Amino acid sequence: MIATDHAPHTDAEKAQSMLQAPFGITGSETAFQELYTKFVKPGTFSLAQLVNWMAVQPAKVFGLQQAGSLTVGQPADIAVFELTTPYEIQAADFLSMGHNSPFVGDTVYGGTQLTLVDGQIAYQR
Repeated sequence: MIATDHAPHTDAEKAQSMLQAPFGITGSETAFQELYTKFVKPGTFSLAQLVNWMAVQPAKVFGLQQAGSLTVGQPADIAVFELTTPYEIQAADFLSMGHNSPFVGDTVYGGTQLTLVDGQIAYQR
């Protein structure tokens, strides 16, 4: 299973000294893209494995019976990614309150184009 811990912190909180600043980076907005680019594209593991680790297995572990798969009559919680066009990760593009990430400047594939939550558009590029 692969998961991220979404705990956003403001730029002001992260600007403190290393001893005072809260832990964490912006990860939920870059996890799929980084993993797809660095592991799926070179053939280390498959796209099916990545989807299994990021969607199917977390649903099983947390007992989310209506998550992790697409089933007729169940809520549509899906993300649509564009796998062929590269783009550069920019902090200004993050929708989260947090902008701290070691991945800013990375060129990746798999940009999020659409996110549906309960069948409703939550994000659209």
